[in-house]
Amino acid sequence: MTLSIPDLDPEGGVIAAALAYAAAGWYVLPVDPGTKHPGSVLGKGWPAKSSRDPQVIADWFLLEPHALALHVGRSGAVAFDVDDPAALPPDLAAALAGAGAPHQSTREGVQGRGHHLFQVPPGRMFGNSAAGFEGGWGEVRGKNGIIVVAPSVHAKADDGGRYAWVRTGPLPALPPALAERLRDASESADAATDPEVTQFLAEHTRAERPALLRAITARFTADVAAGRSRHDSMLLPCANAMREARAGMYPARSAAEALCALFVDATSRSRDGVERVLSASWARAEFGGILAWAIAQARAATPAQMAELAEGIEERAPAERDLSDLIAPPAPSAPSAPSTDGALATVHHLNPQAATAEEARRLTRERMIAEEALKLEVREEAKRRLRARQRPAEPPRITALNEFLAIEDPPQRYRLEGLWPLGGRAMLAAQFKAGKTTMVGNLVRSLVDGDPFLGRFTVEPLAEERRVVVIDDELDERMIRAWLRDQGIANPDRAAVLSLRGKLSSFDILDPQVRTQWAAALRAAGAEVVILDCLAPLLDALGLSEDKEAGQLLVAFDELLGEAGVAEAVVVHHMGHSGERSRGASRLRDWPDVEWRLVREKTEGGADDPSAPRYFSAYGRDVDVPESALAFDPASRRLTLTGGSRAGAALRGAREAIVELLATRPGLSGRSIEDELGEEFKRADVRAALKRAVAEGQIRTAPGPRRSVLHSVDETWRDGAAGLLPTPPASAPSHPIQCADECADQIGLNTVSAGGAQCASAPSEIGLIAAPSEPVRRPSGALNPQVTDSVRQCAESAPAQSGASAPVRPPKGGRRTGALTRPDPGPGGELDPSNPVAVVDGSVVDSATGRPLTAAGDDLIDPDTGEIRGTLADLRAALRIPGG
Repeated sequence: MTLSIPDLDPEGGVIAAALAYAAAGWYVLPVDPGTKHPGSVLGKGWPAKSSRDPQVIADWFLLEPHALALHVGRSGAVAFDVDDPAALPPDLAAALAGAGAPHQSTREGVQGRGHHLFQVPPGRMFGNSAAGFEGGWGEVRGKNGIIVVAPSVHAKADDGGRYAWVRTGPLPALPPALAERLRDASESADAATDPEVTQFLAEHTRAERPALLRAITARFTADVAAGRSRHDSMLLPCANAMREARAGMYPARSAAEALCALFVDATSRSRDGVERVLSASWARAEFGGILAWAIAQARAATPAQMAELAEGIEERAPAERDLSDLIAPPAPSAPSAPSTDGALATVHHLNPQAATAEEARRLTRERMIAEEALKLEVREEAKRRLRARQRPAEPPRITALNEFLAIEDPPQRYRLEGLWPLGGRAMLAAQFKAGKTTMVGNLVRSLVDGDPFLGRFTVEPLAEERRVVVIDDELDERMIRAWLRDQGIANPDRAAVLSLRGKLSSFDILDPQVRTQWAAALRAAGAEVVILDCLAPLLDALGLSEDKEAGQLLVAFDELLGEAGVAEAVVVHHMGHSGERSRGASRLRDWPDVEWRLVREKTEGGADDPSAPRYFSAYGRDVDVPESALAFDPASRRLTLTGGSRAGAALRGAREAIVELLATRPGLSGRSIEDELGEEFKRADVRAALKRAVAEGQIRTAPGPRRSVLHSVDETWRDGAAGLLPTPPASAPSHPIQCADECADQIGLNTVSAGGAQCASAPSEIGLIAAPSEPVRRPSGALNPQVTDSVRQCAESAPAQSGASAPVRPPKGGRRTGALTRPDPGPGGELDPSNPVAVVDGSVVDSATGRPLTAAGDDLIDPDTGEIRGTLADLRAALRIPGG
């Protein structure tokens, strides 16, 4: 075809220009904008990689700002690159000016400077030497020469450099006078030109040993199967094939078409999901470059080299009939490969249609989408196969509900009675330095020796030949031994220890193969119970986030336990610094069947106290152990659950301090008591303890100046078994007071109802409710209420609430129980047990729990919880007073 320089669309950009040059017959290539080096982008072997394929060109320039170059010699042209027009020899200057050849200016304001292009005469190929023209005017660009062309930006644009076509159109043939003075290119050129490829394929048509081609194709197929680069695997077979074709073994065109079909097929798929996939047109274009290089090597072979080739063929290839059993059959052509008829026309005699930049972008986009889609398909298939290997052989069975409910369940059994169900998972969440390692040691001793855990929870023995396995990742082995020795374990052979400190990466149970290995190790150790102490270092070692990815490790841990046949497990974890729950994701609380909590008392300011009491609690499925104090024996490192919560302990301590203070300094107000004890106790605890002591009669009150209330210890108070009421005095004067207040004083209530009738017979001294020496019991064993006449009189005359009264608001968090209706007396006149309150041994108590109640307005409340348990109307019902 006749080469030409097209008129470029100034708004089209580099892609559109490259496609226009290719349509005009030029091989193009990308180069780095800062250099004119032809291999700056395509690298080694660039002469065989220049292309006229629209899709290849679009891929080069779509995403990267490369400069655009023309491969002059391979396109069949020669360029005179003039740097100094004044130095041109006269005959060359006249030829360049008068031939009408396309001219690209490379410098503003310098006429004649730049590139002048001619078509090479048939049968000639010039090198890159200007030796035939003296004067230092510039250079000649021949067989493997390139020129950077518009619309590329010149590297010296700031100094007037530019690429701009002054004259476009068809390239004229190089004048004979100039052609005679140019030197031919070396035969060792990197790639043959299109005319040379055409000539070579047409000249070498003999077929003396056509079966030898099978060995060539088999070599390529074997190298690709072995994982070698498909491009590199084609270089040597193609070069050998062209040499053997020159030697007459088989037609060059047949060899080229067969190898092209194999290359298109091999590059149409990825072998690993990452390797690039080429479209058929891209693959043919790439093979075209390989073929041009291979033909160049065959043309450059000397007669001696060809004679050596012929001798080698004779030595390795006897008659074709003797090789029939040894030579593999030809590989089948891929469906996407072109037919052999005219295949090379699409490789080297491509006359590309003009493609728009938009069409090129679309083609590139579609190819990139296809490649990414294939990668995703490969990854998904790999994941599917991995999941198939990991899932159980049989999926779980879906069971109908009636069948499911018909299965009889054995009675609930516990590894630790009331604390840890058999087959359950427990999470021990412990505050910093609260004693979790000591707790683990106590747990191991109880499990293997059968001692009640914490002195309270009985143990289900381990099965024969089974063990407790402790996996510790925090302590070194010496410290583990010291702490477990202190426990005095009687049956150490029933336990085993795995120390992972410094070796945590080996416990990567997220890897199925590693998990299987550890499961086998646990089975071999006879593990029935596993204790993991603790979770956080393992999460760190595996690179998992505590607040988002802890669930992944727990799922893998469950699978490990199941594969190892482990019945129960405890995972130890840290609480957060600011709270009393497991640190990290909520999944940490969802995973266990039961959560054990180990906390340490803190001072009012929140400071840590190493000697502070420890408390233990447990909540979960079929487990509810309220918070209780722990006693610690330093000698044996044994823990015992002693009872009493932090709230109860604080109130008891505050109450003892109040009594001790008032015993030496009676007559203090409530604020003064809080001020005196506020550094040792929380003010809220002091207020609650004082209120409780007043309600129970241990502390007496008296009016003081300025409406203050003064407090003193009642020396007659005794700690009663039922209501903690004081011992009543022998006698007491009568005072007219408001009946509601009087009743409240007698039964330990703090009502503030305003108004109401006075009860002249009611005593004002607290404790005038006679506690009978022997309470009367019902046939069922329940206590009947026994009260004095004065209590009954006060209850009968207590005023109902009205608009004029000012009841106290129920305490914050208080609520009615919904069972406060007045009960009817039973057939024998006894109190209906459903009544929410009762009077027992002179105290108003909750019928369900027997806890003493106090009053707030018309409500009877539990002073510890603030919960409303009844009303004065219920008190009347308990006393069987009609009209309450």
